[in-house]
Amino acid sequence: MAIAYDGINYFPVGVNFMEENAMEVIEAKYGIKGSAIVLKLLCKIYKEGYFIRWDEEQCLIFANKAGREVQAAEVQGIIEILFIKGILDRNSYLANGILTSANIQKIWMEATKRRKRDLKALPYLLVNDLTQQETEAPEGENVTISPGNVVHDVAVNAKNACNSGQSKVKEKKAEENKELPPSAPPKGKEKEWEEVSAPLPIPGYAFNTMTHNYPGLTDTLKRLGITEAGEVNAILRLSDYGRKGTRVWQLIANTCWSDIGAKGKYLIAALNKAKRK
Repeated sequence: MAIAYDGINYFPVGVNFMEENAMEVIEAKYGIKGSAIVLKLLCKIYKEGYFIRWDEEQCLIFANKAGREVQAAEVQGIIEILFIKGILDRNSYLANGILTSANIQKIWMEATKRRKRDLKALPYLLVNDLTQQETEAPEGENVTISPGNVVHDVAVNAKNACNSGQSKVKEKKAEENKELPPSAPPKGKEKEWEEVSAPLPIPGYAFNTMTHNYPGLTDTLKRLGITEAGEVNAILRLSDYGRKGTRVWQLIANTCWSDIGAKGKYLIAALNKAKRK
């Protein structure tokens, strides 16, 4: 079968695009070139499909093509704002090293609904409910999606997109729980995850935003209520201080944390299990 997620020739941009909060923040910090970078980035994504691979090398290439006055650090800074504002999906980037979002995927699906494709085979989807609807639709009927404003729709529906991802996790909860270790380490194995509670020296490479998201990891641990120093130190070491694309981000994104009691011990045990494989 041919590539099922190839690009489209155009995508909708609303007349209020430049007045969206995300764009105003980007322009305030980076000037008018910030808006141009966002448009160029969206063009690149839709040209390739509904996601693009993204790492330090791709960022450098993108910045070079954007012009001499554009620096790679500026591009990554703009992408960080897009994550914060919900325009791009941070979890997809951390877990899979890609740039995409639920709204981008909806627009791509609407534009390519006449193509022959196997929706179940599409990777990295955040709109699982949409693929199910389209798959189950009677022949000759189309599932209509209103593209709307690329930025506005994502910002408004960021919470819904998150809920969609959570529903996907719940559907696989039983399977995931079978694969992951128990919330406490096996008897006699405590030393595998137990760490001293003394302050942990953070290596300089952990602050390289191209390869690591150390602040994001520590903030996430606080949000989950994992604050005991020994547990935090163990998770930092096992994740190489928040290295992007590692197992810790998959666990954070795919675990139904409301069902977990000792969250710190659970995450440490899961990381130890992944390390031994």
